Amino acid sequence: MEKLKHFVKPDAKFNEPHKRDFFEIAVLERNTKSIQIGNQTLQDLTNSLAIVSPFQVINYNKLPPNDEDKGYIIYFNPLIFTRLNQSYGLQNEFPFFKIHTMPLYQLSDSDFKDVLNVAEELHHESRSTKAHNLEIVRSLLLVLLYKVKRYTQDNKGIVTMNRFEAITSKFEQVLLSNNHPFLSVKEYASKMHISATYLTECTKKATGKSAQKIIIDYKILYAKTLLHQKDKSVTEVADTLDFNEVANFNQFFKRNTGMTATQFRNGRN
Repeated sequence: MEKLKHFVKPDAKFNEPHKRDFFEIAVLERNTKSIQIGNQTLQDLTNSLAIVSPFQVINYNKLPPNDEDKGYIIYFNPLIFTRLNQSYGLQNEFPFFKIHTMPLYQLSDSDFKDVLNVAEELHHESRSTKAHNLEIVRSLLLVLLYKVKRYTQDNKGIVTMNRFEAITSKFEQVLLSNNHPFLSVKEYASKMHISATYLTECTKKATGKSAQKIIIDYKILYAKTLLHQKDKSVTEVADTLDFNEVANFNQFFKRNTGMTATQFRNGRN
């Protein structure tokens, strides 16, 4: 279910550190509160976008209300869409939704105003009871995401990243933008003009995970997306992911999720 809240009044249950199974964009016209996303603490932001994906931990620290705070927090489940209705498909279309690095962007006044106008209309329409409001919300949300994509594609962001975090972020971007099948760590490193050893060293220091584990995380997301497509058999899913045997795919899926592909497809997830 899609939700949209005014920025200064997030739900109380989201005050404490938590993971979520939905996506979020904070459109921050003015923010004096402390927001912690992963190991980054953010405050005193203007004309900014904070983008949070599933698997990331976020905490809105409790501070006294400030009338100067303005903006919106938009959070949604990809099921609101018909085409991009799974996490991997959404991340592939909008690579600013990364699962191991947290993009934070500061926009120019004109670009931010363009995004803010859509967020305001989305906020208004989400509370409407008029006919076709869900279809309008869905369309406005898609417009918002494409505008964010337009204004962030060449924007390096404003979170100060060390070398390891920058390389990890670039690795995720290359991984998301690359056509399937998934490549090896060595092949991704070659695309980035670094060694596989150095790539893994960077991802370990930035996230605590090896480059191979990050590839597996995205491969599992993609596998889940395919398994939700009931017209594809488990054998076809395994073949799409370049497994020679269904048994090997089932072993890979269960090792990383704790259940078989069939159990996941049947709703035991």
